[in-house]
Amino acid sequence: MKKKSIIIMVFASILLLVGVAFFSFYRLVYASNPIEIEGYSWNTMTEGKTVIVLQFHNKGRKDITLKDITFNQGKKPKELALGISYSGQLVQPATGDPRMDDPRTKFMNIDAAPIHPRLSPNEINEAIKRKDNTPIYYGIKVEFYQEPIKSMTIKYTYFGVLVTKKINLEFWEIKNQRIH
Repeated sequence: MKKKSIIIMVFASILLLVGVAFFSFYRLVYASNPIEIEGYSWNTMTEGKTVIVLQFHNKGRKDITLKDITFNQGKKPKELALGISYSGQLVQPATGDPRMDDPRTKFMNIDAAPIHPRLSPNEINEAIKRKDNTPIYYGIKVEFYQEPIKSMTIKYTYFGVLVTKKINLEFWEIKNQRIH
C-alpha cells in the first residue's frame, strides 16, 4: 500500500512539473509575442512608387527570425525586405541620393538575419562608438499598392517555435498609393 502511494505521489509531482514547464513555455513564447511596431516612414521615389518602412524591435529575451509577412488579410506586397541599421539612425527608405542614404543601413531578405533583443540606450551608445556592425535598429521595407495598409500579419520563430502576430495598423492611416 505504501509503495502504491509513493508511485502516485511521484507521478503527480512529475505531472505538476510538466504542467508548470508547459505553462511557462507557452507564456514565454506565445503570450509575450515580442515584436513591437514603433512607427513608420515613407519616401515617394521619382518614378512615383512609395516605399514604406515600418520600424520595429524585439522586446523578447531571445533572437527571432522573420518567416513571412502579409498585409490586409493575407495579401503579399510587391517588395518586402528587412532593413538593419548599424549606425544608430532609424531604418529609412532609400532616396537614391548617396548624400542622404545611410551607408550603414543594409536591406536583405526578411529571413536573412536574426532580430536580436532590443539594446539598452547605453548598449546603443557603445555600439555606435565601436562601429563594429552591431545591429541597432530594424525595419520592414514594403511596397504595397493594392489599398491602404490596415493590418499586418508576421510569422516568425521564437525559441524555435513558429509564432504568428497580427497587428492592427488602421489608426496610422498608412496610405501608399502609386502616384502617376
